[in-house]
Amino acid sequence: MVSRNVPHEYFLLHIAKAEGPVVGHFRGKPISAVVIDRNGGRYRFVGVAARDGRGRLDVMSLKQGEWIIAPDLVYTEAA
Repeated sequence: MVSRNVPHEYFLLHIAKAEGPVVGHFRGKPISAVVIDRNGGRYRFVGVAARDGRGRLDVMSLKQGEWIIAPDLVYTEAA
């Protein structure tokens, strides 16, 4: 389900750098196993974000601690 009340921008993570091996490619871009945000937080790749029939990101399907990184990659906070 796509939330009309919560903009998907609230769930986007802006990374400072990619780290670790490339675990695949999505839309012609490499998927890094780990990314680090501007504050030094570490996140690991867990999948691709769902979209609804209109192509909107389904932010309600994200679990706690998950974030979207363009293009539609889902990362979770690393322990």
